Amino acid sequence: MKRLAFLLSGAACLALGLAACSGQRGSAPAEALAEVAAEVDGEAITVAELDDRIKEDLFQSRAGDPAKLYDLRSDMLDEMIRERLLAAEGKRRGVPPEGVVELELKGMGPVPEEEIVAFYEQNFAKQGDRKLEDIRDQIERYLAGRRAAEVPRLLRERAKVEVLLTAPRYDVATEGPSKGPADARITIVEFSDFQCPYCQRALATVDEVLAKYPEDVRVVYRHLPLDRIHPNARPAAEAAACAEEQGQFWAYHDKLFQNNRALGKEDLLRYATDAGLDATRFQACFDERRFKDKVEADLQAARAVGISGTPAFVVNGILLSGAQPAEEFYKVIDQELARPAASGEAAGSPTAGPS
Repeated sequence: MKRLAFLLSGAACLALGLAACSGQRGSAPAEALAEVAAEVDGEAITVAELDDRIKEDLFQSRAGDPAKLYDLRSDMLDEMIRERLLAAEGKRRGVPPEGVVELELKGMGPVPEEEIVAFYEQNFAKQGDRKLEDIRDQIERYLAGRRAAEVPRLLRERAKVEVLLTAPRYDVATEGPSKGPADARITIVEFSDFQCPYCQRALATVDEVLAKYPEDVRVVYRHLPLDRIHPNARPAAEAAACAEEQGQFWAYHDKLFQNNRALGKEDLLRYATDAGLDATRFQACFDERRFKDKVEADLQAARAVGISGTPAFVVNGILLSGAQPAEEFYKVIDQELARPAASGEAAGSPTAGPS
């Protein structure tokens, strides 16, 4: 039963926050408040309306960070669009907004038995401690609730919704070892820390993104060692720069993340040999701290735009903080691919920042 409760509450838990390592991390100008954030069937939702709804959150978070302010506004905008769509559909059908979901669910009919069985097989059958007949009603209620949550999305697909709210853009240099085409339309600058478990978790996501957009995305790695909580991160970053000098950054990068609980000096030297580096040359580079300024420059570049936690990704100038799911990258990337390139704008370069 605990497992079922976990599944039923999973989506809510995910909505509460994103995983990240953190070292520690203004109000909008008056003219911005009159801007239209979205139009729903020709009816405007203004930035001022959004800010009136999020003022308590703004006060509690003291959100002077443009990215945080955008996130708060964006979440509230989705809620206000949902409210307006339900209200408009309710008016059309002659029912209160909450009645729209009920009507939509009736139109869908009962949850098919095959969906209930499939959910049980996927989540409980292997456990062997719950029979389908014991928890069938709970599974059916859960699947019905999931359907109910889909109703606003279906209404949004039918309506004419234009979102005009734009994310702030940060001007971050795309300097560092990279994967993907040099002329890719999308450049993701990743600020990472070799001792950060969430950075390690994000590796698979980055690989998914590169696999989905092999011609359109380039990933650039930059260092953000969180010295206060990860004392071995800076030496590991400097060691990785020494590996880059020998053209073996990514092989060494992978070694560090595979063994990120063992990043002492002897470990770093051993991984160099394992990665096929010239060990004598590598040790000389590491001992003299040849790339300490490079690592510090990356750290300062992150701080200059307010980034102080890892992992952090700047996607064509748009900040995504924490170990986000691949879908969040897809959303930004697809929007960027659909956006006409500004005159004279280089591939993958941010237009301004932060704005």
